[in-house]
Amino acid sequence: MLSYKDLVQYFGHSLFEKEFQNFLGATFSDLTEYDILESDYIVSENTGIELGFINDEAIYDEDENIVFEKGNPVFSHFNLSPKSVVLMDALPFDLSFKDKRTDIIDKVGSPTRTNEHYSGIFNKSFLIDNYRVGDIVISFDYDPENQTLNLISVRCNLLAEHLQL
Repeated sequence: MLSYKDLVQYFGHSLFEKEFQNFLGATFSDLTEYDILESDYIVSENTGIELGFINDEAIYDEDENIVFEKGNPVFSHFNLSPKSVVLMDALPFDLSFKDKRTDIIDKVGSPTRTNEHYSGIFNKSFLIDNYRVGDIVISFDYDPENQTLNLISVRCNLLAEHLQL
């Protein structure tokens, strides 16, 4: 079993570093291959964990579906879903996916920032509370209607510029 801190310690590591590869191989049996044209994530379907990477060195053409330079994917963020509890024994702030938004605010305090909006692209509303803890940002994505926890995102605020808080 893992704590979310077991993943956080690898922030800033290259996907291709031996130590990180050993950790991934010992922890996950079903990770997808990294393919910058498909996504900046590798995913474990069995555990519901998505491991995200920044890759500023990659050169590719999305329209032509061609990678010119694979670059150096650096681990910068991850997502946990309710399914993740099969592997994770310690979620941030000792929370549970059974917690509602009011429970989380009672346990953690007021969020650093809350994003509530409607996306026409996805045809749905979003409610996300963000907490900054040092260089780490932890976001809780809720179902806006019943305010149940859907997803926990953890990211290094120093690495993922497009996600900075």
